[in-house]
Amino acid sequence: MKVLLIEDEPDMVALLEATLSPAGFEVHAERSGDAIEALLERHDPQVVIVDVMLFGSRMDGFEVVERIRRVAGHEETLVVVLTALEGEEYARRAREAGADLYLSKPFSPLELLGRLQSAELLTD
Repeated sequence: MKVLLIEDEPDMVALLEATLSPAGFEVHAERSGDAIEALLERHDPQVVIVDVMLFGSRMDGFEVVERIRRVAGHEETLVVVLTALEGEEYARRAREAGADLYLSKPFSPLELLGRLQSAELLTD
């Protein structure tokens, strides 16, 4: 299963790659979602994991999710939103944007792995 990871923190990228790659996920990491349409075309992921706060990007993660949902062929792509922001308001915004899963940092990478593996079984 291909995963597009949009995350600007190198430590988080390394952690998620170290968790997902050995489990058979093909991870493609990008620092910005500004060109999300081109990234979706290039990588054709089944899963997109996006951080809400992307330093140096024109868009935040919520806007990236909204754009993913408008790209033909990716309306059903599994979208996971990660954020260090706390509060039900952010979870609500993620759902309204079209996210399937919302995780607050810090989170357990193994929890994310388990959820992705469950989603993979449902799509097989």
